[in-house]
Amino acid sequence: MLLLANIKKELLLLSRDRAGLLVLFVMPMLLVLVLSLVQDDIFRATGEAASRALFANLDRGTLGEALGDALEQSGDIELVRQIDEVPLNADSARRAVFNGDYQFAIVIPEQFSSNITAAAEATVQASIRNETNRLHGSQMVVYFDPIVRGVYRTSVMNALQRGVSGLEFAEKGKALGHLMPEAFQRRLDEEFAAYGEPSPELDLPEISDAWARQALIQLEEESAYPPTYTTVPTSVQQNVPAWTLFGMFFIVLPLAGTLIRERQEGTLLRLMTMQVGNLSLLLGKVLAHMFICLVQFGLMLAVGMFLLPLLGTPVLELGSAPFALLLVATSAALAACGYGIVVGVLARSYEQVSTFGAVSVVIAAALGGVMVPVYMMPRAMQNLSVVSPLGWGLNAFLDIFVRGGNLASVLPRVVALGSFFLLCMLFAVLAFRRWRRGG
Repeated sequence: MLLLANIKKELLLLSRDRAGLLVLFVMPMLLVLVLSLVQDDIFRATGEAASRALFANLDRGTLGEALGDALEQSGDIELVRQIDEVPLNADSARRAVFNGDYQFAIVIPEQFSSNITAAAEATVQASIRNETNRLHGSQMVVYFDPIVRGVYRTSVMNALQRGVSGLEFAEKGKALGHLMPEAFQRRLDEEFAAYGEPSPELDLPEISDAWARQALIQLEEESAYPPTYTTVPTSVQQNVPAWTLFGMFFIVLPLAGTLIRERQEGTLLRLMTMQVGNLSLLLGKVLAHMFICLVQFGLMLAVGMFLLPLLGTPVLELGSAPFALLLVATSAALAACGYGIVVGVLARSYEQVSTFGAVSVVIAAALGGVMVPVYMMPRAMQNLSVVSPLGWGLNAFLDIFVRGGNLASVLPRVVALGSFFLLCMLFAVLAFRRWRRGG
């Protein structure tokens, strides 16, 4: 009964702090909304969907258009050939990139086809004669926005290089197809001329250029996930669990704040006269605030499943283990509340709570992969990430959302979060008992 009374007291105190509740519920939801939308664009820009590019084709032949068709058929680049219904030229394409309207533009020069054809024939002729070809083909210009860096720029250049390589092979194949029979007939004429006899006219067929386009090695992409679970990781699946955990652990501020406020107002002293046990007092606070964390969790899932898809992001997939998901959420909420109790017992003022509690949660979130995925961190930071309880919770959520995990796969991380909670409660009870005795 004492425990239930403590829980009721904490819920009444929380219900009176409407501004605090608004922050607890609204802040994580806003973080999920904004960051999921922002990172969804980043995911699309780095290969999940086609990148948009201006395409100014000034070529007087057919190869420029062939290259554009190849790029679009690959699905890696979406070409924009005109702006405001006006065909692009080199100046307008460069100006559009300079103004920041597009990230890059591809400009095909006027003599592109003739230069490529001549260079392909020269390359094949030199190879037949065992010589070095000194004739270079054509030069394409790719205008980049100066702010474009890293993976995005590399992915675009790789896609363009694949299209150019395919076109080069095709042109070399055509040149070889009609130059090899001519070279063979020429060599035959030379051999017969050495004996003073006319060489026979051979009806040699031209070699098809299909060999140049025929792939010898096939690359097959296959998911490492179980065949019964085909969810592809998205920005939503990263951000919803990550910022849900961040919001849960920010319960440290109101939870520790209630201890500070009750200590300053004398409420704790009055509770002590009623013979309320240390564990009952602290556990009542934990269970009341754990309820708030679980409400947070439910709201965040609702945002990922119903609100974010309306704004153009993928739907949050919850996996196939609802009981494991609830268990992870509960253990994460307990770990967050346990940490809040420790901070509240140790702190001597609300300023200490707001400074140390907030900063420590942000550091743990950064180490745990909430802000940047762990695999993108330097090796030293990856090694440090294993100490973050937010990292344990995030990996457990991703096991369920993305990897098709079940209770058995998330159990080690649930045990880790539960152990963290028990250690926090043990330390908090001992410290609170010492404070209660006036130590």
